[in-house]
Amino acid sequence: MDALIVLTGYLILMLAIGIYEYRKTKGVLDFYLAGKNLGVLVVSFSFFATYFSTAAFLGGGGFGFIAGFQWSAFLIFFHILFALVAWAIIAPPMKRIADRHGAITIPEIFKMSFGRATQFVAALIIIVFFQFYMVSIYKGAGNLLEVMLGIDYRSAVVITAVVVMVYTAIGGFRAVVMTDLIQGVLVLAGGILLFAAVMFYLGGPFNAIESLKSVEIAMGDGKQLFEFGKLAPPPIMKAGMVIPFILSLTFAISIAQLASPQLVIRFIAAKDERVIAKGAILTPLIIGIFALCVFSIGPFGWLIIPEFDDPVKYMKNPDLVVPFIAMKLFPAGLNALLLTAIVAAAMSTINSLVHVIATSFVRDVVQNATRVGDKTVLVLTRVSVFAFALLPVVMAINPPDVIVVIVGLSFSVITSAFLIPLLSAFYSRSSETPALASMIVSVIVCVVWYLYFYKVYWVYPVVPGLVASAVTYAIAMRAERVMKAVPG
Repeated sequence: MDALIVLTGYLILMLAIGIYEYRKTKGVLDFYLAGKNLGVLVVSFSFFATYFSTAAFLGGGGFGFIAGFQWSAFLIFFHILFALVAWAIIAPPMKRIADRHGAITIPEIFKMSFGRATQFVAALIIIVFFQFYMVSIYKGAGNLLEVMLGIDYRSAVVITAVVVMVYTAIGGFRAVVMTDLIQGVLVLAGGILLFAAVMFYLGGPFNAIESLKSVEIAMGDGKQLFEFGKLAPPPIMKAGMVIPFILSLTFAISIAQLASPQLVIRFIAAKDERVIAKGAILTPLIIGIFALCVFSIGPFGWLIIPEFDDPVKYMKNPDLVVPFIAMKLFPAGLNALLLTAIVAAAMSTINSLVHVIATSFVRDVVQNATRVGDKTVLVLTRVSVFAFALLPVVMAINPPDVIVVIVGLSFSVITSAFLIPLLSAFYSRSSETPALASMIVSVIVCVVWYLYFYKVYWVYPVVPGLVASAVTYAIAMRAERVMKAVPG
């Protein structure tokens, strides 16, 4: 009952914000970028809330139950590192270039820097792969609501989608970032409260660590949880690829901060470069606090879960670790608040994804094909929000195997395809061919690697994808220079 009341109040608040921001949305720039007038708190917490989806609580927090503190340590390290890099190296030039050329989408930056072909390919990558990425988030939110409210999975997915669709479609980017601000505070508070509850239950961090060293775990001695290269899912341990798996996966998850359009679009929406400078301090700080609190929880599950249930079940599905700990350690009211924070993490990511897909479709595809007035653009974008939010709902209800595979690819493809061209647009002069070639080759390499080599070498596709992108870009640049140097 408490969960239903808290969650219902939260959903009503999100819809109310959408209606309020609808009244303040006067044109295309407002709907796409909130008028480029966002302050540091909104930009930073919106970046934070968008980046940390349900997977951060469930997967990021729970996987340490299997992989130990090596997972926690590298995931925390890479999160803080790439947050610093994103705000120091990507944000300032992106803001300057976008303001200079009037770009309001990430593919449009590629157009201004390279040409229309890169804009179209970038938009196509966003539209296709973000649709599949949304499937996994809908599934996570649906499963959580199913547990919280006792409703069937399909209804849970539909509830999530309808609320996000409505407030995003009517309120645009203003609704997205203002709901993100609230959701970001909720997510951060939830992460801190969860870590504090675990430490209190276990008698403090020092006592918890000492107890963990002496506990028996399914893989043997509890001391293995503190060792590097020891623990991972059985197929990876059998292949002897624990270290490449842990390093590449934590790297892949974290480096997305540098090039994912749903994140970096916030740099363009910032009011000015002073907001970027302040955000470069605040955002890595809150990301670091959340990462430290949530990603450290998994291994401590070995001191809590065996008291209540068979831990083997949670080794098969570590996504259950954090919700189970929350259910056992929190009283009913706080329990409902934390689970609502996890739902908020899902919604704050879905709203940004569907907004980026819709704006890219209209701005970078439709408006390149035909002239469209601003009023028509707003209508088309709002309709696109509904359309692109609905398709992954259909897939999430009963996803076939091929979609599950593509979901695992989406993060790697986006980062691999966009990072090198973005750096080139900001820091070097290049023509369209190298940027376009690097995008296309990186997508192909990620897909091929994931299908044929990932379960052999257990290196996440973003690594070969980025290498292929960089090498292709360098070769194409070199070939262009040689061609230009040839007389006649």
